[in-house]
Amino acid sequence: MAPLTIIDYIVSHELVHLIHPNHSKAFWNELDKVMPDFEERKNWLKSHGVGMDL
Repeated sequence: MAPLTIIDYIVSHELVHLIHPNHSKAFWNELDKVMPDFEERKNWLKSHGVGMDL
């Protein structure tokens, strides 16, 4: 469905929600610690996610 880098982003995103249950600045800062290029992956998902088959 998606490249492994995007799946890694999704899993990391959800795991950070265990610490920060919202999308606050603290949430994005925590995600940045483990995935400094998360913005690129987030943008890829925003652009291509609708077209993925489940």
